[in-house]
Amino acid sequence: MPDPTEQKQVNRLDLAVRFLAVFLPFLAVFAVATAAHFLSTQHAQRVSLHSKEILNVGLARSAVVNDLAGVFTDLLFLADYVQHQETGKAEQLSLRDIGELFRSFARQKRFYDQIRLLDVSGLELVRINYRDGTPVIEDELKLQNKSDRYYVQEALRLGPNDVYVSPLDLNIEHGEIEQPLKPMMRFAVSIFNPQGRRQRLLVLNYLGARLLNHFRRATSNAAEAIYLLNNEGYWLSSPRDQDAWGFMLPHGRNFAQADSAAWQRIRTEVAGQFNSGDSLYTFETITPKSVAEQLIGNKPAPNAGASGSGQMKVVAKVRETRGFESLVDFLIAHLPLYSTTFLVLLIGSVLLAKANLHRRQAELQSAYERKFRHTLEDIQLAAISIGKSGRLEFCNDYFLYLCDRPVEEAVGQDWLAEFVTDEQRPLIQQTFSEFHANGQFPREMELILKTRQPNDRLMAWHNTLMWDADGKVTGITCLGEDITDRRRAEEQVRKLSRAVEQSPSIVMLTNRFGRIEYVNPKFVEVTGYSKEDVLGKNPRLLKSGETEPSDYQRLWQSISEGGEWHGEFHNRRKNGELYWESASISGLRGPNGMITHYVAVKEDITARKRLEAEIDARKRELARAESLAAMGRMASMIAHDLRNPLSSVKMGVQIMGKQGDEQTRELGDIALEQIHYMESILRDMLTYARPEDVRTEWVSVDKLLELSIRSLSKQIEEKGVVVSSDYEQGLPTIPADPDKLRQVFSNLLSNALQAISGLDANEGRIDVRAKLDLGDDGSIIDIEICDNGKGIDSSEVEKLFEPFYTTRAKGTGLGLAICRQIIEQHRGSVTLQPRAPAGVCACVLLPTTPSATPGSE
Repeated sequence: MPDPTEQKQVNRLDLAVRFLAVFLPFLAVFAVATAAHFLSTQHAQRVSLHSKEILNVGLARSAVVNDLAGVFTDLLFLADYVQHQETGKAEQLSLRDIGELFRSFARQKRFYDQIRLLDVSGLELVRINYRDGTPVIEDELKLQNKSDRYYVQEALRLGPNDVYVSPLDLNIEHGEIEQPLKPMMRFAVSIFNPQGRRQRLLVLNYLGARLLNHFRRATSNAAEAIYLLNNEGYWLSSPRDQDAWGFMLPHGRNFAQADSAAWQRIRTEVAGQFNSGDSLYTFETITPKSVAEQLIGNKPAPNAGASGSGQMKVVAKVRETRGFESLVDFLIAHLPLYSTTFLVLLIGSVLLAKANLHRRQAELQSAYERKFRHTLEDIQLAAISIGKSGRLEFCNDYFLYLCDRPVEEAVGQDWLAEFVTDEQRPLIQQTFSEFHANGQFPREMELILKTRQPNDRLMAWHNTLMWDADGKVTGITCLGEDITDRRRAEEQVRKLSRAVEQSPSIVMLTNRFGRIEYVNPKFVEVTGYSKEDVLGKNPRLLKSGETEPSDYQRLWQSISEGGEWHGEFHNRRKNGELYWESASISGLRGPNGMITHYVAVKEDITARKRLEAEIDARKRELARAESLAAMGRMASMIAHDLRNPLSSVKMGVQIMGKQGDEQTRELGDIALEQIHYMESILRDMLTYARPEDVRTEWVSVDKLLELSIRSLSKQIEEKGVVVSSDYEQGLPTIPADPDKLRQVFSNLLSNALQAISGLDANEGRIDVRAKLDLGDDGSIIDIEICDNGKGIDSSEVEKLFEPFYTTRAKGTGLGLAICRQIIEQHRGSVTLQPRAPAGVCACVLLPTTPSATPGSE
């Protein structure tokens, strides 16, 4: 039966599919309607924005045009008045009346900086200055000739119906821009007599700040940015005051550079609206000529578009997205409508999907049970169903085979009574009690299945609960695997594993590439390496270099061919110590007969090797003692049988040398030299065969070395040898026999002289050094006597210390043997070491502490 969780997941999935089948079409229609509503609203907002920008620009233009129209009206009014005054009265009276009129007019208007009346030569006849809010008639003596001013020259060229308008700029006094800044526009008109002759010139200086203030008030609630530009693209009014008047102030900023692409279009067109980038531009042109034409009406159109007309542009700039609703903002604004519609669609779709789901549940349950029963019949696992009553409701053929029962003796039987052993019945009874109480049952458990065969079977059961269509638990379905044989094999493997783990021998397992996969605890104990240190690595990490490479070649050849190899290794522990092990290595083959792993069983034989070495040493000592005893007997025989006759011969030769002629004396000297050589041989043999006891006293090693060098000074001078000595300051005295040590040093120096005898004169060199050092058992004195002779073969180093072994034609081979004997009596050591690039160093180590040396005094 399906798990309730899985059944619920299936039900939820089916419900989701059916819900989506109903809901998605509704949702698509809902989305299309929402999108259409959003797009139409957005389009309406865009149209509204465009219209609003056009209106804002129109309002700004109207504000400027209205100011200009007012100035034109004032200009024409004053011109008509002056023309009538001069026609009806004398000139002097007329100028006084005109001045009073101008002052009264300026007081009422309050936005004219100057009102002037000039004659045709450019001389001021009347000038009203607006100072500190009060218009003043300038004294006649202060009236000036303005014929050199550009606006006067431009105005004097106008016809009867012409009007001059200067550009809006900053007022300049005495060649500098007036501070604080004073924007100014100049309006001029010529006054003609009835005969058409120019008589006067009327000039109004209009305070441009009034026009700019009206422009700003008209645009205070307008777009992000609305500008007033002159005909060259410079700002006259901008939201950023510091950008204005770039054509007169040093900063030079202008709209034509800041928005060059937009300006190219604005400059060439009178009015319009267009997009550039993400910005919307709306603009209109203000031409004073047009304003004048509209004012004059049916009069002849004044030539206001001539030079100095002061054309201006009103430009509005706004981001295209400004004021547009995003989809989220749109949905939030219409949340009540769309949330209600969406909720209705959602609830309706859920109800329709649930109605279809209930109809399908019974069909699914029935189909699942049929398929499940069919599957259980075919698998090679025991399959059973146990009802809540504890009786077997279903079992497959494999279960019947294991129980050795027919189906009629299994189905319907009490599970606890018939198939559970007496030992496990109480535990299973408690499990079923908990199942009845809370509806829970262990998913996995191991039980012994009671059968009619001699041996019961151990089963691993995998349990799942059964439910009906309403989701109620009706029983348990169990799939069981017979693990009897597997557990038996696992037990054998565990026993084998424990045997390997607890083995007194080292066990190592590698793959066929030689990588370590397993080592037992004995390996860790012997080598000092942990398992983590060696897993995945090659056993060569244990190599010490003491085992011959040919041994490893024979090993790999043997095991690669499927054989078994037996041998010994001299390996190195993790702490650097060397150890011996006896090994047996062979290959493990897989099912296909190919070698997959190698197993090595090894035993630590270090102690056995050490014992064998001690036995060998004892044998060598015994042999040496026997050899020394034989030499002692031979030495006694030589001393008794040869020394006395040799003494007689020596005396006879000495007597003959004194009495004979020159030739006889020469032969006597030769014979006497040979006799001395024979005596030296006899003395060495006796010294080695019967060594005397060491008579210790506190001696200075450096003084003994110097005495030894001086004793050989004649030979040193004859051979032209350079002897250098280097003694560490403050060397301590040591307990030693000075005569015996001097014999050792003299012998080693003599050997060094003989080693360099083949060199040319003055090429030989002997270096003598002594220093204090630290040994294993305390402080020692390290003495080196080095030469630069031809050197020795490293294979002969130890042989040179054996008695009677010599590499020279003349000599007994006892010198170095006697040296070692004496040094060992002093608990020291002597070795020979090759010296680079040529030569040999004799190294003597002597302890500085006294000891009860056998035979010492």
